[in-house]
Order: sequence, then structure tokens, then C-alpha cells
Amino acid sequence: MKTSVVSDKGQPMMVVSKVGRKGYSIEITGQLMGAWPSKMYLTPKEFAKMICLAIRPGTLLFIIGYPFFLLTEWIRDRSD
Repeated sequence: MKTSVVSDKGQPMMVVSKVGRKGYSIEITGQLMGAWPSKMYLTPKEFAKMICLAIRPGTLLFIIGYPFFLLTEWIRDRSD
């Protein structure tokens, strides 16, 4: 399974194909801008920073609303 991180214009910036652990780091495998295969690593210190960045009111509200967003997309897709 792959997931894409897109720009505000809808262009894929990064396609993540695998997330795993390598030693004491998180290894993210994918392609940058659809062309460059890459492996990116998050150290424990950087992972903690990422969690702190993610724990914001807007992000938490998105997580709470996520089932409703999925349901809305599912209904929209069925009506097309």
C-alpha cells in the first residue's frame, strides 16, 4: 500500500511505500517528487519533535473528525 503527500496544487511531493524500524530510527521508504527513490530516517529525537508538531488543536480535531471525513468522501463518491 502506498500513500501520497501532495502539494497545495495537488502534485505528489512524496509517495511513501513503506514505514518501518531500522535500529533506533524510523525508516521511511518512497519516492520524492515521483522520480527519486529514497530512504529517509527519523531519529528518536526527531520523532519526538514530529509528535510535538502533530499534537496541535487542528490536528487533534482532524483525528476526532476523521471518521466523518471518510464517511463524507464515501457518500460523495457513491453519488458520482
